[in-house]
Amino acid sequence: MRMPLRTCLGCRRVSEKNGLVRFVSREGVLALDSYAPGRGAYLCPSEKCVQAVCSKKEAFSRALKTKTAFVGFDELLRLIKSGNAP
Repeated sequence: MRMPLRTCLGCRRVSEKNGLVRFVSREGVLALDSYAPGRGAYLCPSEKCVQAVCSKKEAFSRALKTKTAFVGFDELLRLIKSGNAP
């Protein structure tokens, strides 16, 4: 069975869904959540991709099609490594 493909916001590489981290917007706050309903934005769990997405203005807001509070490099990396929503 084939795994769904998703595009990383940082490097724009297309990868299997299970190899990426999914973010959603919860009332304008970026949250890590693999199962929440609605639109999601995907990111490779690497520092390089986190740095790339942090340098792109409004990357998460555009991908999620809603205004999302900015999350800095350190906070985004902490979220990915801990696997917890804020």
